[in-house]
Amino acid sequence: MSQDLAGAWQLVSWSFEYEDGRPSEFPLGRQARGLLLYTPGGQVSATLMGSEPSGSLAYAGRYDVRDGAVYHSIEIATDPTLVGMTTTRHIAREGDVLTLSGPDFRAGTGRSQKIVWRRLP
Repeated sequence: MSQDLAGAWQLVSWSFEYEDGRPSEFPLGRQARGLLLYTPGGQVSATLMGSEPSGSLAYAGRYDVRDGAVYHSIEIATDPTLVGMTTTRHIAREGDVLTLSGPDFRAGTGRSQKIVWRRLP
């Protein structure tokens, strides 16, 4: 499965999905842009930016795929509170579209994240 992820992916959307049924929120706006890179050697790099100059998120580290999920072990990040964290993202693939979903970065928020990517040629 990790070989299926290797390569470059362009952001389609990043949203917060709420357990209580509230409408989805888009933390960097609906026009956010981003790139996700997976290397065959197990490195990951994600860079996302919003339409506002101050809205961005970037991190890099290592990844591991198992049991239908990808685990990002964050080694560096624009948000220092993410360093040392391992995120869990469940994988759904449909053609060139990759959907990663899972818990929020912080526990107790009542929301999960849904990030949709399209494979770049």
